[in-house]
Amino acid sequence: MNKEQLRKIYLAKRKTLRRGERVAKNQAITDGFLKLFQNTKSSTLHVFLPILKNNEIDTWPIIHDIWENFINTTIVTSVTDFETKTMHNYQLKPTTQLVTNRWGISEPSEAEPIDNQAIDWVIVPLLCFDNQGFRIGYGGGFYDRFLQNCRPDIKKTGVSWFPPVQNILDIDAYDVPLDDCITPAGIYTFNEGKIQLN
Repeated sequence: MNKEQLRKIYLAKRKTLRRGERVAKNQAITDGFLKLFQNTKSSTLHVFLPILKNNEIDTWPIIHDIWENFINTTIVTSVTDFETKTMHNYQLKPTTQLVTNRWGISEPSEAEPIDNQAIDWVIVPLLCFDNQGFRIGYGGGFYDRFLQNCRPDIKKTGVSWFPPVQNILDIDAYDVPLDDCITPAGIYTFNEGKIQLN
């Protein structure tokens, strides 16, 4: 199936997730990421802030755990410019004041800017992903543009409620594949077009 078809299907699937199911799956995803992050030397982690009313994966448990247990890690999040379709990065601290923009996204109101090149690892939001590590988001291309402007060695980890689809038919040169994707069932890793579930 193509991106438009899959986007429609997975937006509908996400809407049907019940609260209890989301809580259990979210905990499994949080545990999976923290296990992966445990042995890292990454000092700067980019995290998206969820729109919980849309049943997005809640990244706040990851953020709070890293603030508490990885004190040398800088957490970064973005302010999205919808006119230029770009993301500007800012440090996220426990004291950072957040405002909600008109799309329901929480963003830092005043914080220290962080350059793309300083980021070691990024948690990437998505609706679904395929066996090659390509993902489908909301269709704006924000993360693909952002990742193309990061270092080539940046680690890209998706988080997904659902297992992978076989393949996304209309992948193009602008699509940036993930290194791995965490689901409630485990961690999928992608290496030269091959997928492995750990």
